Amino acid sequence: MKLAGVNWFGLETGSFAPHGLNVRNYAEMMDQMKSLGFNTIRLPFSDQLFDAGSTPSGIDFSKNPELQGLSGLQIMDRIVAHAGQIGLKIILDHHRGPAGGGPNDNGLWYDGAYGEARWQADLTMLAGRYAGNSAVIGIDLANEPHNATWGDGGATDWQAAAQRAGNAVLAANPSLLILVEGTGASYWWGGDLTGVAAHPVVLNTPGHLVYSPHDYPNSIYPQSFFYDANFPDNMPAIFDREWGYIYRQGIAPVLLGEFGSKLTDPKDVAWLAKLTAYLGGDFDANGSQDIPAASKGISWTWWAWNPDSGDTGGILADDWATVKQPQMAALAPILADASPFG
Repeated sequence: MKLAGVNWFGLETGSFAPHGLNVRNYAEMMDQMKSLGFNTIRLPFSDQLFDAGSTPSGIDFSKNPELQGLSGLQIMDRIVAHAGQIGLKIILDHHRGPAGGGPNDNGLWYDGAYGEARWQADLTMLAGRYAGNSAVIGIDLANEPHNATWGDGGATDWQAAAQRAGNAVLAANPSLLILVEGTGASYWWGGDLTGVAAHPVVLNTPGHLVYSPHDYPNSIYPQSFFYDANFPDNMPAIFDREWGYIYRQGIAPVLLGEFGSKLTDPKDVAWLAKLTAYLGGDFDANGSQDIPAASKGISWTWWAWNPDSGDTGGILADDWATVKQPQMAALAPILADASPFG
């Protein structure tokens, strides 16, 4: 099973609803995702979404009459239900505690009023809510815990926290995939999974763990490796070092949870060509596959569907309808081998 999807954000923000619903019907947009060849939606949410008083806004109810009067969680239910009807899969992404954009301000999986107990309670609530629902296939435990440590046994040990939460989720819903992101002190936030080599996440039930790094281009932040004399040929070794070795060595499956670009920076274009080659199984980007012909390569979800992501833009143009062809053309080689789910 290869997942090839898009991130559709908004439920994690103060609007408590996926963005774009002021312009279009939610189901119509999901139908468009499916028609483009995507088979998965990574759906960010915040803990605050589930608080009393977190009223959805930014929705044109003349275009979305079925969402009138619903809570954010009930809107999530509608998205899950339509995904099931058309054969899309859903990964629920705990993006942050308080509503907003990006990861928690402290770079950890818990933040202020939304502590570890609340984080774990919301994860298990969702796991139980969608138990038996084949559309919801996984939960991304925490978005970009970049200030966390890995395997040191301390209060900020993300490996240990991921094990605690992953086991709690599986107790509530034993069919789910457990997505664990990296840290990021020395690489992209969420992208550093080097700690897995010495301290892998071990769940009570094997076969459910998926590591889910993030990776971004020069336009997001001008990392030194983009200015190396050997760029972009240096990139495959960097992907290898940070997260790709997990897939290559058969440690666990990998799903690249976020990567994206407006593709207006030439360095971004060069980076993405190396990254899509890597995801497709051409690990040295020399034009020949390094995996068996029957293998589908590494799963992924592009950031984002939304055009209102300020740094990356989206698959859709600002009208929330027109598809951006450069992005689709760049993704075409790794979309082609992703089978739809029926």
